[in-house]
Amino acid sequence: MQYAFLLRPHANPRYLASLQALAEAELALLLAAQQIETGLAWEEMGGAPWLCFECEPLSDEVWRLLSLHASSYVLAKREGEALIPLARQHPAYIGEDLAALLKYKGKTNELFTDTLLNLALASSDFAARSNEPLHVLDPLCGRGTTLFLALRRGWHAAGTDADKTEIKELNGFFTRYLEYHRLKHKRMESALTVGGKLGGRLTKYEFADTPEHFKAGDVRCLRVICGDTRNAPALLGSSAHHLLVADLPYGVQHTPTNAQGGRSRSIESLMREALPAWLKALKPGGAAALSFNTHVTPRSKVAAWMGEAGFQVCEGGYYERLAHWVEQAVNRDVAVGRKRA
Repeated sequence: MQYAFLLRPHANPRYLASLQALAEAELALLLAAQQIETGLAWEEMGGAPWLCFECEPLSDEVWRLLSLHASSYVLAKREGEALIPLARQHPAYIGEDLAALLKYKGKTNELFTDTLLNLALASSDFAARSNEPLHVLDPLCGRGTTLFLALRRGWHAAGTDADKTEIKELNGFFTRYLEYHRLKHKRMESALTVGGKLGGRLTKYEFADTPEHFKAGDVRCLRVICGDTRNAPALLGSSAHHLLVADLPYGVQHTPTNAQGGRSRSIESLMREALPAWLKALKPGGAAALSFNTHVTPRSKVAAWMGEAGFQVCEGGYYERLAHWVEQAVNRDVAVGRKRA
């Protein structure tokens, strides 16, 4: 069977070229997670580039996973000269607009953040369980793009950030979203202690896609914590999350902050202190995908910090082909690491 994926268009031709390379790597790793070995090729059809591959007819389980491919606009199978559109088998649990509505300076593109989720998923032991409500952690959550994308998939999400302003914006936006769409929900707030002292403030949401599911207790959970990411296991629970995704400070729009909201010494000091805590917050077999600006932080350093913290860094093949141009000051790359089962 031949399959073809049409990517979403982008106004910037240079970034579109970067997006194509990243989309190819993402699809290859998703296929590899299901032990499907096949070559990927780009073909121009109807004046647009399609990412194509050939394999045995895909099972429903595999198709659900591939339906998550972040940059794809149309999924199709080929029969001779005909392209037959195929329905995605992983429909949105909550509105497609959730992650895109909130606009602010320095926001990471939500399609790329979705790719990060897929890279972590494909590298974990949980790729075959994408249709279940997995638990995702963003330990540098900012205003919540990663969290909202996880919720859209029907997963649970948790995030920490030391910036009170960012957390306030996140909570205000999500509360308004739930109320505007009349989604049944509960919002709870509480203080959290670490070592017998105040360690953070928790805002917890429980909500459902339908009133019937909410009444039956079939809910999804979002936990948002204003606190020090280095205390993630104490604040959120050790071995509690299947996946971890974080967009490291780029040194352009934002730099590391400490628990008091002041500036940290460096990205290196933040990573050396936080990565061991992040590893503890992952379930065995879980995976983390970290994006970073190579103009500020070389890939070799990020991989070394992850390795020193105990992550099994994924190397070789498409894992070495995730670097891509974003803008003049940002050349972005991704490091992926697993927690040994």
